Amino acid sequence: MNPITDGLQPSLKLWGEEEIDGAVFTVYLKKVRYHHTNIESSEQVSHLEWETIRLKMIKAGTLEKLVESLATDTGELDSTYMNIFLSTYRSFASPNQVLSILLNRYEQMHNETLQISSETKDQHKRTLEKVLLVWLDMYPEDFYEPPQYLSLLKVKDIAAKYIPGGALEHRAKHRLLKYKRGECGGVSCGQSVDFPSEIKLKSLSLNYFSILDIPDKEFALQLTYTDNELFKKLIPYQCLGAFWSRRDKISGWNVSPSSVTATVNQFNAVSWRVISTILSDPLLKPTVRARIVTKWINIAQELRLLKNFSSLKAITAALQSNSIHRLSKVWLSVPREKIEIFSELAKIFSEENNQTNCRELLIKEGSAKFVNAVWLNSKQFLKNSEKIASDHACTMQGTIPYLGTFLTDLTMIDAAIPDYLPNGLINFDKKRKEFEILAQIKLLQSAANSYDIQINEEFQFWFNSIPIFDEKESYELSCSIEPQDTTFHSKKHVFDNVKNSVFKWSHQKSDSTPSTSSNGFLCDKNSNEINVAAIVKENGIKMSKSCSSLSIPHHNSNICNGKNGPLQDFYIIKVSLEQKSCDIGGVNMYKSIMLNNSDRTRTVITNAMLKHGVEGDPEEYMLVQLVPGGEIVFPDSANVYYAVNRNHELKFVLRTRYKNDGRGKKRMPS
Repeated sequence: MNPITDGLQPSLKLWGEEEIDGAVFTVYLKKVRYHHTNIESSEQVSHLEWETIRLKMIKAGTLEKLVESLATDTGELDSTYMNIFLSTYRSFASPNQVLSILLNRYEQMHNETLQISSETKDQHKRTLEKVLLVWLDMYPEDFYEPPQYLSLLKVKDIAAKYIPGGALEHRAKHRLLKYKRGECGGVSCGQSVDFPSEIKLKSLSLNYFSILDIPDKEFALQLTYTDNELFKKLIPYQCLGAFWSRRDKISGWNVSPSSVTATVNQFNAVSWRVISTILSDPLLKPTVRARIVTKWINIAQELRLLKNFSSLKAITAALQSNSIHRLSKVWLSVPREKIEIFSELAKIFSEENNQTNCRELLIKEGSAKFVNAVWLNSKQFLKNSEKIASDHACTMQGTIPYLGTFLTDLTMIDAAIPDYLPNGLINFDKKRKEFEILAQIKLLQSAANSYDIQINEEFQFWFNSIPIFDEKESYELSCSIEPQDTTFHSKKHVFDNVKNSVFKWSHQKSDSTPSTSSNGFLCDKNSNEINVAAIVKENGIKMSKSCSSLSIPHHNSNICNGKNGPLQDFYIIKVSLEQKSCDIGGVNMYKSIMLNNSDRTRTVITNAMLKHGVEGDPEEYMLVQLVPGGEIVFPDSANVYYAVNRNHELKFVLRTRYKNDGRGKKRMPS
């Protein structure tokens, strides 16, 4: 008789852990019952039907053990584990390493001396064949190795040797033929959106001379077209913190997050053009400039209805940038109802409670075919907005998320949880958590196919031809339009509900991140807020100094919950050295360190010194938190976790301590 689970969601009870031959398994106890075809017999012996079985899930292991775990002890395919493994293995191994182990194991199953039953051998063979087929179909880029394509040849040869004429051999030959013909065959060879050629563009009769000439809906549709094409081409595993943070991995296999970078570049392109269209003409009157701001608010409103959170975030971020936000005369000319709409749209990306608003919207609307009707009836749609809402309410469409939310989560998981256990085994529990985020991205990518938007070549040419300015140029233009000494001081009432933020975009390769970087990136200054505490606490991991102080490649990180948020078990703080060698051209290099509720001043100083590679006695340094208008110096015995000022950014300085030599205070040599 076959045991079956009782109920739709049987309870699992954690039993403990087992370490067996280079692998650690988490063992659960599961209550099951026997299935009886005879109902009368089943009722008579119901008290004998129940039994408890053991379920094992691999927690950590060597690479060989992780590959072996693709099949159960009886040779059955564990499809959930396979999906997690194939989505995340690149952070600890290369495709060639995994393929070699997989093919070697497949050949072992054909070895007659192997002490397992022929039935189990056959089941293992079928499972390994399925894994290879799924791998070829879902991740063809792993086998794209021009010009020789050695991995594909290995698969083809093994298939021809053991299962000639089978599906695996046919699939490998087909993929190899496509690659040799120069076809990508499912691989994203290029990450840009295909726009019309230059020759074709020259023949277009452009009707767009100003942003005000383009209908709001058409503008939003064309931005969504570009965002959607890039999002569908996104390779989810390139979002992993191991790749996006550009950390050096032991696997030695370099994965360039090109599909992520393409999305980032598009995000920045929209933000820069928002700023450019508002500032490019210094002779415009404030009322005309206010019309352009209003235009962007209307476009943002249409993007919300299209569920395009990427360009929506780009526009709200640009309108909140310092060079635009400071234009008080312009904002005072923007209709109040538009200010209120903008305020509500900006709240979607509020950093309060770990971006709860944005996350809840993705849950409600992520895979839904229509925009949330509750939101359509909210106060965002004032006066004449009902018609806009009705135009979209019955239109089937997908969802384009703000990718920065996922990148933040994956980066923080990567920083909070070590890749390897103390015994050197690969921490696969970390991969399970990363896969939860990747699965959300894949689900949204599937929903993105619901969009049916035709490209407007004329618009795309016009939009890409808009000149852009860097941050410095934008601010100088802004100051020339409204000089600082004549700026109104009454703008606060216009922005009662809009956060006054200077948005910076940064993407850094190294573990040390300049706090004044202005390179292209799609996260604003608070975007890497996540409950690291919950991740670490749930795993029961004691953070090592090397893992607990990985820097996060975003600007001005603030991991706490905000002014009134509850205390967390952990915070991520940023610590810099107050030394001339760390100050290069106004760029202050910092390191990110995890602060838990038992860390005292000396512990934090010691961790910061290790992170910065500074040798010496921790007694020679003091810990200082930088706050607006001053600083906080922590006593040696202070519990930094409770003493820290959470109302401001968690930025700290490691400063050499003063000593009194009888002639007054002097700074100790660093």
